[in-house]
Amino acid sequence: MVNCFDEMLKSTMDIIAIDTVQDTPCKESPFGKGVASCIEKVLNIAKENGFVVHNEEGYYGTAIIGEGEEFGILGHLDTVPYEKKDWTHSPLGEIDNGIIYGRGILDDKGPMMACLYAVIQLLREGYTPKKKIKFIFGGNEESGWKCIERYNQLEKMPDTGISPDADFPVINCEKGISEIKVKYPLPKKLLYLNGGTRSNIVMDHCQAIYDDVLSFSNDSNLTIKIENGKTYISSIGKPAHGSLPSLGDNALWHILKYLAQFDSDINKLTALICHIDGSGVDLKLSDNVSGPLSFNTGVVKTIENQLEFTFDIRFPISYTKEFIRDKVSEAFKSSAHISHFHDPLYVDKNDNLVVSLCAAYARVTNENLEPITIGGGTYARALKHGVAFGPIFPNQESTIHQANERESIKDFKKMYDIYYEAIKNICF
Repeated sequence: MVNCFDEMLKSTMDIIAIDTVQDTPCKESPFGKGVASCIEKVLNIAKENGFVVHNEEGYYGTAIIGEGEEFGILGHLDTVPYEKKDWTHSPLGEIDNGIIYGRGILDDKGPMMACLYAVIQLLREGYTPKKKIKFIFGGNEESGWKCIERYNQLEKMPDTGISPDADFPVINCEKGISEIKVKYPLPKKLLYLNGGTRSNIVMDHCQAIYDDVLSFSNDSNLTIKIENGKTYISSIGKPAHGSLPSLGDNALWHILKYLAQFDSDINKLTALICHIDGSGVDLKLSDNVSGPLSFNTGVVKTIENQLEFTFDIRFPISYTKEFIRDKVSEAFKSSAHISHFHDPLYVDKNDNLVVSLCAAYARVTNENLEPITIGGGTYARALKHGVAFGPIFPNQESTIHQANERESIKDFKKMYDIYYEAIKNICF
């Protein structure tokens, strides 16, 4: 029997070794040389296995096989930034004691390679596709979706498909996402407050300068220095995906809670921000279909005499992004604006696609589970009729967007088998 898992694992390590954090635009891609190189590498693998491929100037790549109704498999090759010093293993790929480490092994290089090689294995086994299978490899999912914008300008998106960029068994509901920016007057004695890199990552570092001599703190996350009558504060937190702020530890919170002891203005600010359920800005919301709202402060900057905050808010499907924005404006008494958003996604759990994917999961795992809701945003939203499908297993620790992003070889093989089963039954 043909089995492409070992070949797939080697190819996955090859593309994890390519750093695809967004970088300076170049001739080959607006997202940097790493993204360009990775797209080209993946398309070469597909081409060698009979796919018709196209590289759209480094925005995205497509790989097509078969004829008939299109079925899309959408994922991204770009990754979020990483701090190498925070990793115990190489962020660009390392296998140790049966564990695969590397930025992208879960989000989203590993799952996309598993899907690609599942199709390759089916072809080698002699199966003929009954649909036109279209892979779309994006280069800008983590920082703007410019790849999908470009695709929609030039090509027709498949109506139906999957994005292997979330959780098993199936994600039939994705909350709305609003990236919201708002400004707030700089408290009188706060000279500087900066932290974070992306709105969709729990802030893992933050620095502040306060114009007074303050007492030291027992908070082990804080480093405090006194110089020339000023207090310099550095904070270290724990990063996590912005849709799951409970899995992280926001470095900003440590600074605000420390300063709030001495400053009433900062105490008010702390009350607004330091809640992952949005209750500080009157956004403690929920509905029966999609569950509760989540609120992440991903970035703070000091700009002249103001603080600019960037929030990542994942909201229930029964609310609108405008409602969320207006609540933030009211709470901060300042005009908030939506800098980036995704509307919610919902596909009924009895839909044929959802049922088929759940069945494939059950056949491999012997677990009959219901589809679930997430706060994460996947390319499934780009489809009229699409859902996210894997790769995180129920009760598995998610290390997406964290240091030491990892997956066991055992679970990677199980993931591969599920994608093989699902794609075989739907497309072959």
